[in-house]
Amino acid sequence: MKKFYMFILTLLAFGGFSMAQTIENFEYLTMNLMLGDATLDKSSLEVIANPDSSAVDSSMYVVKFMRDKDGQEYDGFYATLEKPVNLTANKYVHVKVWKPRISKVMFKLEGTENKEIEPMNPQTKTNAWEELVFDFSSLSGEYSKIVFTPDRVPAASNTEDITMYFDELFVNNDPAPGSKPVQWMEDYEIITLNPLLKDPATDKSSFTWIANPDKSPLNPSDHVIKMLRDKDGQPWDGFWSRLSDTHRDSVDVTTNKYVHVKVWKPRVSVIKFKLEGGEAGTLEIPSISPQTKTNEWEDIVFDFSSKTGKYPIIALLADFEEPVTLTEDITLYFDDILVNNIATPLEPAKQVINVDMRNSGYTPGSKVWISGSFGGDRGTWAVPGSIPQNEMLDPNNDGIYTITLNLPDGAYEYKFFWGNAWDHGDEVAGNRQVNVNGSSTLTYVWGVKGVTGAVALEGTSFKVFPNPVKDVINLQFAQMKSVVITDILGRMVKNLKLEGINSKNVNLNDLKSGLYFISVETNTGVYSSKFIKE
Repeated sequence: MKKFYMFILTLLAFGGFSMAQTIENFEYLTMNLMLGDATLDKSSLEVIANPDSSAVDSSMYVVKFMRDKDGQEYDGFYATLEKPVNLTANKYVHVKVWKPRISKVMFKLEGTENKEIEPMNPQTKTNAWEELVFDFSSLSGEYSKIVFTPDRVPAASNTEDITMYFDELFVNNDPAPGSKPVQWMEDYEIITLNPLLKDPATDKSSFTWIANPDKSPLNPSDHVIKMLRDKDGQPWDGFWSRLSDTHRDSVDVTTNKYVHVKVWKPRVSVIKFKLEGGEAGTLEIPSISPQTKTNEWEDIVFDFSSKTGKYPIIALLADFEEPVTLTEDITLYFDDILVNNIATPLEPAKQVINVDMRNSGYTPGSKVWISGSFGGDRGTWAVPGSIPQNEMLDPNNDGIYTITLNLPDGAYEYKFFWGNAWDHGDEVAGNRQVNVNGSSTLTYVWGVKGVTGAVALEGTSFKVFPNPVKDVINLQFAQMKSVVITDILGRMVKNLKLEGINSKNVNLNDLKSGLYFISVETNTGVYSSKFIKE
């Protein structure tokens, strides 16, 4: 395990960081169900087509919440936001609900302070959409964990299962329903997929948002787009999308020049991508390298280095063939559209997580497990011992256990355990958190808060400057709680405890010249970078 960690560090010494822009990953906020007795409470959450589009909520997708009559009073969900909401300037949380009965609705923010409140405007409607507003003006700063219970009633009062819906969680500084969002928590939408059809009367090509039918290390995502390619379609059957239709940012190829798309196809054919509406002019191009795989996921790359600026319209032609030679309809899939400055296909993301158990007091021979909000085949807070792939291993018999995950980008919470039950959990208060952005290595010590080593292969908004540095380096990131600096050999050279500050100057006069790695722990996870000391 230690040699592998060193190998990752060595790779980073020669590699660069890239700040990717996710155009669309077709995912939504990970909602962790809060249930009563799991053997009785079958409450569930599901994103579905809006069953009652109206002026209040005309969204395409919403969340269906099936509320089991045998559930608990607090049935609902909690989630860790990928980007924390800032309550310093924006004090009001808005949520749209559709319920068959009037009952208490509660929203909670957890962070520097924990606060759960009812809406300013109590629910008044049934069987219709209504926007509720929660006043968090007594709080300030950033909050990354939310808890939502849309039907807070005593469990004994439920006589039958009921179904309700909610949608569009956002914050702003206006308590009026109908006011415009400033920062979205989640809207459960995807970019519009406008089909490029030859003749709608004969070309029945279509796009559907579905569960990933073939999860793999390259694409472990929960959801993808299914494209039905009609045999009577045109050569350029595909879709176009105006990103602002779903408040997405325009594609910016000023610095990042390469668009990536993951595809799964039953045949090899040309794949094209188009940027349109930018000041530098429209460009439609085939991928840098031809498709090579069938019936499995492959990352396809498009080179837009000849362009610069922002583009509000995109188009994907996933199966370009002229003339069309199909004799029957075919099905293909695509996912994870992003732009970065990496010209080569992306490799499967790997998150290597280590925990030092040597001073944990665990019983020798006991198994060590990780459990958290991972979803997929690792489960959501699966009971330690219930899912074999959540076992952490110690191949070197040095007391340091390791596991390799393949997680989609996003925010996750987790905890370490030994023994096949909840009895022996990591003694750190609360759950550990990480904001996954590509590959990373994280090393922890049982019962010790924070990370002793962290390396991210893809960059974040964590700012480290100047770089190279002679004497003093400046760190900038919201709500920093601790900073760890390690040398090229993985040895810790500085460990600073911070009090949720946003900027810190660190004197490096005592360090020798060379390459160093720096990680910062915040309320949203651990972020990493590197610098050179002159």
